[in-house]
Amino acid sequence: MTAVAVPGSAYVAPPAPAVGRSAAELLHEARSRERAACIPEAIRCYEGAISAAERSGEKPILAEALRRLAVVMHHRNESARARELCKRSYKVACDLKNDVLAAEALNTLGGLAVRMGDIEEARDNFRKALERGGHARELRARAERLEQDRGRRPRSRHHHHAIT
Repeated sequence: MTAVAVPGSAYVAPPAPAVGRSAAELLHEARSRERAACIPEAIRCYEGAISAAERSGEKPILAEALRRLAVVMHHRNESARARELCKRSYKVACDLKNDVLAAEALNTLGGLAVRMGDIEEARDNFRKALERGGHARELRARAERLEQDRGRRPRSRHHHHAIT
């Protein structure tokens, strides 16, 4: 077993063994690592889950792993990659005709847009998320909060909303 150096970090982490593990196991492990603030390991597990889900055809797990990796990448100031991952998650969810996964991807894209200061794009993504999965309380609350703030918030790239 060899160590893996994380770019931009002095930390060297042991590799996450992916051989023989299912996409669901890797996704679960990634979430656990992320909650424990072991971000390099979480990223490797999310990437492993994505690869495993692509190989096995587990599209719901693929969509979820892509979206969750997008959030981690955004928190690491890799917003362009985060958007691409999340757009891919949305496409996978749409191909599945899974409104919940599609709404979650749109909600995350909306959160990314808020953080980037693009309130109109955020509003559009939150509206679409409500159309796809409007039964979710979190989606409705976020859209309502953005609508209440309309016109009162200066356009800034430095809003700090949680993206999940």
